[in-house]
Amino acid sequence: MMIGGQIYPLHLAISQKWKVHYFTSDMADKPDHRAEEALFLGDMRAALGDTALTALEHIRDELGLDYAGVDFGLAPNGDLLLFEANAAMVIAVPDTDERWAYRRTAVSSIIGAVVAMIMQKSTAAQRSPRHPAPSLFG
Repeated sequence: MMIGGQIYPLHLAISQKWKVHYFTSDMADKPDHRAEEALFLGDMRAALGDTALTALEHIRDELGLDYAGVDFGLAPNGDLLLFEANAAMVIAVPDTDERWAYRRTAVSSIIGAVVAMIMQKSTAAQRSPRHPAPSLFG
């Protein structure tokens, strides 16, 4: 996720199928996949490498959005394979199953960043000079 100019790791989904969605991935049944995801959430740069993280930074800069998400994979050489980037990504909170406890800190950080960004934008808008709304009645 890209929130207010910062990049945050939200999840890593591993699947044997070519079309990967977190809810249909192999994560629930594979403790080793969850361990790999925990490493990604704890240190995204170490998990992805500089090449992929630099590519994400370029995507963030090109999008120029306050809120965006990116779905991607990694090529064997470490290049980022972009699947999708848009401002309509959902931040899904993990359910209460203890298997997902390691994800809660990352999700909470992202939600906190979203709230902080909205509050900052709201405060800035309140401080800016307002133009009177046009009157419909003359």
